[in-house]
Amino acid sequence: MLVAVLTLSACKSSEERAEEYYQSGLELIEAGDYDRGIVELRNVFEFDGSHRDARFLLATTLLEQRNNIRGAYGQFLRLAEQYPNDAETRIMLSEMAFNGTNWEELERHGTRAIELAPDEPRVKAIEIALAYRAASLANDDPARREQARAAQDLLGALPDSVMLRKLVLDALLLNGDMTQALIELDWLLEREPENMLYWRQRLNILSQNDDMEGIETQLLGMVERFPEDTETKQMLLRFYLSREENDKAEAFLRQLADRAAPDDNAPRADLVNYLLQTQGPEAALAELDAAIAEEEDPVPFQTIRAGIIFAQGETTEAIMELEGVLEGAEPSEQTNDIKVALARMMLSTGNEVGARAQVEEVLVADEGHPAALKMQASWQIRADEAEAAINNLRLALDRAPEDAQAMSLMAEAYARSGRPELSQDFLALAVEASGNAPAESLRYAQLLIGQERYLPAEDTLLPALRLAPRNVDLLAALGNLYLRMDDMGRTEQVINTLKSIETPAAEQASTQLEAQWISARNGVEEAMSYLESIALSADATLGNQVELVRVKLATGDTAGALTLARDILADNPDNLSLRAITASVEAANGNLEDAATTYRDILEAEPQAANVWLELARVTQRLEGTNAANAVVDEALSIVPDNPNLLWASASYKEQDGDIDGAIEIYESLYERNSSSVVVANNLASLLSTYRTDEASLERAWVVARRFRDADVPAMQDTFGWILFRRGEVSEALPYLEDAAQGLPNDPLVQYHLGKAYEALERPEDAMAQFRKVVQIAGPDDQRAQVIEARNSVAATEN
Repeated sequence: MLVAVLTLSACKSSEERAEEYYQSGLELIEAGDYDRGIVELRNVFEFDGSHRDARFLLATTLLEQRNNIRGAYGQFLRLAEQYPNDAETRIMLSEMAFNGTNWEELERHGTRAIELAPDEPRVKAIEIALAYRAASLANDDPARREQARAAQDLLGALPDSVMLRKLVLDALLLNGDMTQALIELDWLLEREPENMLYWRQRLNILSQNDDMEGIETQLLGMVERFPEDTETKQMLLRFYLSREENDKAEAFLRQLADRAAPDDNAPRADLVNYLLQTQGPEAALAELDAAIAEEEDPVPFQTIRAGIIFAQGETTEAIMELEGVLEGAEPSEQTNDIKVALARMMLSTGNEVGARAQVEEVLVADEGHPAALKMQASWQIRADEAEAAINNLRLALDRAPEDAQAMSLMAEAYARSGRPELSQDFLALAVEASGNAPAESLRYAQLLIGQERYLPAEDTLLPALRLAPRNVDLLAALGNLYLRMDDMGRTEQVINTLKSIETPAAEQASTQLEAQWISARNGVEEAMSYLESIALSADATLGNQVELVRVKLATGDTAGALTLARDILADNPDNLSLRAITASVEAANGNLEDAATTYRDILEAEPQAANVWLELARVTQRLEGTNAANAVVDEALSIVPDNPNLLWASASYKEQDGDIDGAIEIYESLYERNSSSVVVANNLASLLSTYRTDEASLERAWVVARRFRDADVPAMQDTFGWILFRRGEVSEALPYLEDAAQGLPNDPLVQYHLGKAYEALERPEDAMAQFRKVVQIAGPDDQRAQVIEARNSVAATEN
C-alpha cells in the first residue's frame, strides 16, 4: 500500500500539486490562520508560477490582513504581467496607487482598467479620480467640482469607496465646507484610524475654525494614538508655546516621561528637547546628566548630549563622544541611529567621506533605514541621480509614511527629474505630514504665490500661523501675499502683528512691508518719506539708514543716496561695510576712480573680502575693459582661491573671451559643490548645449537643465528650449524659445535659437526675420559661429 501511495503521489501533475496547496491555503485563510495560509499559497508557485487565483488571494491577504502594502503591490504587479487583461488586478493596482499617491502608476493601471471594464463602478471611480487629478494639475476648480459631484453620485453604488470619499473630501475643503468635511474625515478615520494623514487634515480644519479647545483635544488624542510620533508632540508643544502655556507644556512632557516603560527613553528625550528650546542648553544638559545617571540605557541620552554640545561649537568633543558610544556596540536599530547622527556631524564639519561611510554601513545592516536613506537621497539629488533618489525615498516612506522631510526631498528629486507636477504634490503632502510646520508651509506657499494661486497660498500659510503665530517668516510671506492680492486691510493687520513682536527681524520685516504698503496706497514719494522719517529719527539704527540708501538707489535717487551714504560714513569712518556701500554708491553716480580707490583701501585691510573684489572688478571693467577686470578676478583668486562668486565671475569673463572650455570647467566645479543653484545649472547647461556638439555633452546638459520645464525665467526657457531642439523635439521646444526671445530681445544667441527652430519647422520667413535680428543685435564685430551663420543666411537671401 505504501508503494502504491508513493507511486500515485509521484504521478500527480504540477498543476494538481499546485491546486492542492491552493485549496489548503484557501481553507486556512478562511479559518483565519493567515500565516500558515500564506505559506501554503507561496508553495503553489513552486509548481505553478502563473496560478492566478492563488496569487490574487495571496496579494489580497497581504494587503487586508497584514497591511503589507509593498508585498501586495508586488504580487498584483506580477499578476498584471502574467494576465495583462485581468481587470480586477488593474483595479486593485489603481486603488493602491491612488492611496499611495503614486500618480504615474494610477495613470498606467487606471487607463488599462478603463479599457477593460468601463462599466464597472470601481472603474468609474478610477476614471473620476484621473479626471479630478487632471483638473487639479490644470488649476481648473470648476472641473474639480464637477468630478467631485460625479464622485458623490457614485457613492450611492460604492458607499465604502475610500477613493471616492477622498475626492469628495478634497472638494469640500476646496469649497470651504468644513462641517461636511469633518463628517467625511470621521468616516475615513473610523475605517482607517491609524492613518495619520486624516488626523492631520482634521487638525487643519479645526485650526481654520479657530477651535482652540478642539485643537488641544485633537493633539492630545493624536499623542495618545501615535505615542512614537515626534512630530505630533512637536505640534502640541508649538501650540502650547504659541499660547504661552509653558507650564502646561512641561507638565505634559514630564507626565509622558513618568508614564514611560523602563526601556522607553523617547518621552524623556522629548522633555530634554523641550527644555533646550525654552530654557536653553544648560537646563537640557542638566536633565541629560540626570538621565544618564538614572536610566537603564544611557546611550540615547549620551547621543542627545553629543548633539547639543556639537551645536554649541564643541564639534570635536561631540564626534569623539559618539565614536566612543559606538565602540564595541552590538548591531541594533539604536546603533544604526547613532551612526546616522554621527554621519550628520561629520557632514557638517566637511567630512563627507566619513559621513558616507557611516550611512553605507547603516544601509548594509538595514536597507530600509529612513534617516540613512534620506541622507543618501540628498547626495543622489545633488549628483542629479534623481531616479535613484526617488527609489530610496519611496523605501523611506514605506517605513515612515508621514515623514515630512522625506516628502520634501521627494519633491526636490521630482523637480530635478523634470516632473514639476509630482514635485508640487509632494510639497503639499509635506505640509500635511508636518502638521503645517513653518518650513514646509512656507516652501509650498512660495511655490503657489509664484504660480499666482493666491487663495491656496493663503490657505497654506494661515494654519501654520495658527500654530506659530509669532513666526516672522510666515508673517512676512502672508503680508506680501496680501499686497499682491491688493488686500490693504489685512496687510495692515500683518504689519501691526510684526510690530508687536519687537525683535530686530520683525522690525525689519514690518518696516519693509509698511513701506511697500504705503507705496501701493499713496505712491513712492510717501513711502520714501516714511523711510526717511525712520532713518533720520533719534533712535534710528544703522540698518535703518543703510536700508534708506538702498531704497534711494533702487528708486533712481543716486545723488540723494550718495549724500546720505557719505553722512553715515562720516559718523562711522572705521566701518568697512559702510565704506564698501559708499563706494558702490559712488560708482552708481559715475565716480568710478573714487570707488576703485576705496575698494583697494578696503582690500588692504581685509584681503579676504570676496564681494569687494567682485565690486572692484565691475568698476575696473567700466574703467579699463574686460581684460583688466579679468586680471582683478585672477588676483582675487590667488588670495581667495575657492570662493564660488569669484569663480563664477572668472567663468563669465572666460566666456566673454571665447574660452568656452575654461568656463565650462569652472561651472562644472561650481555645480559639483552646489547643484541646487539654478543659475549655475543654467549657465553650465547653456554652454554645453550651445557650444558643444557631441552627444555626451548634450545628455549632460539635459540632466542638468530638465528641472527648468516649468521655469518662467527667459534665460532658463532658452536653455531648456534649445536642449529640446538639439534632442529633436522641435515642436516642444518652440514655445520655450519664443518666450525666451520675447524676454531677452537683445541677446543675439537667444534670437538665433528661435530662428533655428523656425527653420526646422519649415517657416523660412519667420526664421529669416530672426536671423536679421541676430545680425542687427550682434553688430559687425561679433565673430561667434552662430552670428556668422546668421549673417551668411541673411546674405544668401539678399543675393
